[in-house]
Amino acid sequence: MTDELKTKWSASEPRDWANDSFAISEAAKTQYCVMHGPSCDLPDGSVTINQEYLDANEPVVKEQLQKAGVRLAKLLDSAFGD
Repeated sequence: MTDELKTKWSASEPRDWANDSFAISEAAKTQYCVMHGPSCDLPDGSVTINQEYLDANEPVVKEQLQKAGVRLAKLLDSAFGD
């Protein structure tokens, strides 16, 4: 994770975090939902978690965890001082 990314992520607000997560859920590769116009609907049946699915989504999960760590650190610094 670069200093530039840390700065970008720590400058974001909870609304940005929610929008970011929603955009990920709308992405076809996550298979979280099926888009019908503006509606993100649950897929029929269940999602098969196989190696292809894991390979496609692992980078997303890793980045989301990094973002969460940076954002949590910012919140804790704000609450308890630097």
